[in-house]
Amino acid sequence: MTSICVFFFQMYFSIPDTTDVSAKTSSNQQSYTLYNIHINGIHHCSLRYSQLYTFNEELHRLLPAAMVNMEIFPPKKFFSLTAKEIDERRALLEHYLQSIIQNKFIITSSYFNEFLLNAQRETFSTKSIDNQENINLKIFLLNNYEIMIENFPPNDNTSRLLETCAIKIQLQQDFISYFALYLYMQKDNQLNILRPLYDFECPYLSLQQTNKIHENCCIVLKKSYWDLNFDLQLINDRRARNLLFVQAQHEIEQSQNLYSSDIYQQLEILCENKSFKDYLLLARTSKFYGHIFLRQCSMLYPIDDITKQKLCQCLLAIGNNELLCCINPDEKKKTKEISFKVIRIRCWKVNRTKQETSISIEYLIKKDHLEWIIIHTEQAPLVSACLQSMVDEILAKRTGATSPSVSVSVPVTPTTTTTIEQSPLQVSNRLAKRTESDLKRLNNNGIFEKDNHDDDL
Repeated sequence: MTSICVFFFQMYFSIPDTTDVSAKTSSNQQSYTLYNIHINGIHHCSLRYSQLYTFNEELHRLLPAAMVNMEIFPPKKFFSLTAKEIDERRALLEHYLQSIIQNKFIITSSYFNEFLLNAQRETFSTKSIDNQENINLKIFLLNNYEIMIENFPPNDNTSRLLETCAIKIQLQQDFISYFALYLYMQKDNQLNILRPLYDFECPYLSLQQTNKIHENCCIVLKKSYWDLNFDLQLINDRRARNLLFVQAQHEIEQSQNLYSSDIYQQLEILCENKSFKDYLLLARTSKFYGHIFLRQCSMLYPIDDITKQKLCQCLLAIGNNELLCCINPDEKKKTKEISFKVIRIRCWKVNRTKQETSISIEYLIKKDHLEWIIIHTEQAPLVSACLQSMVDEILAKRTGATSPSVSVSVPVTPTTTTTIEQSPLQVSNRLAKRTESDLKRLNNNGIFEKDNHDDDL
């Protein structure tokens, strides 16, 4: 069987604040400071400096080569820290964690995952949870079908929950790697993707914390790959085919108002006849099959040769090796589509401030002419991760690899202004830095000298 790569979607590691624990409430009768670590804006765990110090020491011992170019871990101090010094240490620890998760060898190591998993367990461990042998946890499909997981330990991790789901629905072991668990938010009767669940977290605890920030959150099971050829590996298995059908039906419903096609009527007939395999084969030919839809986006794009730009509200459809911005998708006017092919993206960068999040794409508009396209969306990290995973699949195909390579996404912090830039030409374990002054050099880059300008990466 063809193996499936694991896509490491964008992660925000930040330490926005700290918590002081007094000697009276401390178990060892000593006061200390907890650093509250957030992932994608959600509180994941709270750790003492000494725990993070041990974490750093173990990484240096276990993965010395991977730790060579990491940010320096803030040193120990022998005297009590002032409030200002605690905040300075908080910022240094935040930068350290951000550098750590840029390295694929670190974030795929068992120690990294076990440390963060145990940290989350200890942070949110309560007597009621510890003594609770069983919980009933609902897992949803994209058609709101519920899979009830009974007798599930609340402290088990994501991999264990995925395996339990597969057993519950009798999905073959060989097919589990084609699917993953995601956090979704239900708003306006629509399911909107937030992020995938990682192996270093307990889905039950993460769901509880996410519900404090976003209302009506749930865990969704869906496929985890971009390459539509993998469908053919699953389509002859009844249970795997049913999962693909549910997702295809969801994508068709999401896209019906974006363009007119006779295919929808044919799909309805196949659905009524329960011809799920034929439904999938036909759905695969539709424009938005296999796409992720992000609403409430806006974009700045050039409208003439003088490089004037216009801000427009849009729906962002991600898939088929492109970003497709659909302007006026819900209005009476005809929907305008602007496509950004992945193979024509020179690089991109995620920007996050306290006010907004955006992703800037340096795009080959025409030969020797690159423009920065800015898309404003709270899901900019997810967009970046999707771009990187599509790039990895393209590179894997063109190098004759039997399976796509592992994608590693670069994190940014949600609490300060940060710019992270990535190039499809090379995935680096360090942050890429480049200014607008490099535009002339990039315009003359020989990589764009091929016909039609749909260039190899």
